[in-house]
Amino acid sequence: MTTTVVLIMTCVLSAEAKKPRPVEDFTSGGLAYHILRQAPEGIVEVAAPSAEIGAYCGEIRIPDSVQLGKETYAVVAIGDAAFKGATGLTAIRMGENIRSIGAYAFSGCSSLQTVVLPKKIQAMRVGAFSHCTALDSIALPEGLRTIEHGLMSHCTALHTVVLPKSVIEIGAQAFAYCGKLKTVVLPEQLHVIGNEAFYECKALEHIVWPERIARIGTRTFSNCISLREAELPNGLRVLGESAFEGCSQMRTARLGSGLAEMGDAVFRNCYQLELLRIAPECKKVMRRSQFGGCNQLNIEVE
Repeated sequence: MTTTVVLIMTCVLSAEAKKPRPVEDFTSGGLAYHILRQAPEGIVEVAAPSAEIGAYCGEIRIPDSVQLGKETYAVVAIGDAAFKGATGLTAIRMGENIRSIGAYAFSGCSSLQTVVLPKKIQAMRVGAFSHCTALDSIALPEGLRTIEHGLMSHCTALHTVVLPKSVIEIGAQAFAYCGKLKTVVLPEQLHVIGNEAFYECKALEHIVWPERIARIGTRTFSNCISLREAELPNGLRVLGESAFEGCSQMRTARLGSGLAEMGDAVFRNCYQLELLRIAPECKKVMRRSQFGGCNQLNIEVE
């Protein structure tokens, strides 16, 4: 009896071993894919190139779907680091099924000039387009709620970015070191701007502020040397340390009635700051350490 059981178990294990493992990665049309869900109703993401493909370059179009044998898979995502460091990539056009772009997906694509994003994107992860030094403009898709950490940091040619109305938070260093960015229209629903989000955007001249903005983080606009005014709305409650430090061309600023917390060195070394208009409620959060180097400053209570 024992021998019979052992033989049966051996046959079962042998049969299991012979079953082909489902394919997880494949290539098609010059792109590598990773299967996220097997067919039927299969979905895939674009992955980093395989050895047989070589580096991605030129203009690439991401299809809506791709075939593997007799099965059709919807292409729903760009995977983490899928195109990272592809210095020969010049343009990317994505299919309408794309819902998300992974972390550092296009980071370091130094020749990338054209990006066409589909309308259905719901997430663009950390650093997805960081260090794309040839990219001069981009329109982020409606429906995006969070601009994540470092999304477009060090995009040194970027002068125009269109932010969708749906955005409620801009993450830390999202546009840091974008030295040619001139104007930013912040969405009406925006509540939070993270630490160093626009750090050293040296060409930034004008910001359109939403009334609902509640928090500006540490060094958010520090060293934005072309910024001449900061008309902060009444809804702002927290203004982080060094938020406008080093904005050496700033002439006027306003602090609204909702301000409840204001960090040190907020306006330090804003040498040209001549007039600060404040609501009476702001007096309780103000102190001298916030204005070092502002030797021409006059404060006017509204």
